[in-house]
Amino acid sequence: MQTKERVRWRFQDSLPREAANLRVLIADSCPLFLLGLQTFLERQEGVTVVGAARTAEEVMELLRSRRPSLLIVDLAIARLNNFRIIRQAHHLAGAKVLVITNYTSPEYLAGVINAGALGYLFKESDPSLFLLAIRTIQEGKPWIQREFTEAIITLLKGPVPPPQILTPRERNVLALLARGLSNKEIAYQLGIKPGTVKEHISRILRKLNLRNRTEAAVYATHFDLNSLP
Repeated sequence: MQTKERVRWRFQDSLPREAANLRVLIADSCPLFLLGLQTFLERQEGVTVVGAARTAEEVMELLRSRRPSLLIVDLAIARLNNFRIIRQAHHLAGAKVLVITNYTSPEYLAGVINAGALGYLFKESDPSLFLLAIRTIQEGKPWIQREFTEAIITLLKGPVPPPQILTPRERNVLALLARGLSNKEIAYQLGIKPGTVKEHISRILRKLNLRNRTEAAVYATHFDLNSLP
């Protein structure tokens, strides 16, 4: 019993302070998984599970009535009607979205990212990884499990150039971007102006044939650039 209590508090300590009063809606067609996820989340300090849904219709109803700040939804539900639920989570409740799945199919990843989800996570992940994903997403930063980056790279338009085509400064900017820093935070870290950071990012996207910051973050993770000092 004492061991379980220590594990519980380790999980709680992993949650961000920003997660205080976090209102979570969870959705999965498997009742056993849904119950387990709900039980785990309700043990976390500052987290309230405002609803548990098993169908897309239930998700839509709870988005309207409970207005969660975070939706954790299984891919099988999220991908219905061209990922409408992900878009509606933003529109109806202003909620951020974490998609959970066991699939690495590139077309599903494309739909999830294009619909606006910030996170993509294996359902069989360690509980501490769930908390890491929640913390990152609540800060407004994308969080995509490393195992998925190989599939995501295939989504990038055209051939993917090697990182060696970037200057050392551009690689540093990209590394900080991948860690979720804003332009202002990157500028502070590197001792340059935010406008200069914006110019660097524009050149990075152009050189690497990328469309946005999310793709840039995926690229950096795939090539392990986010570990640069």
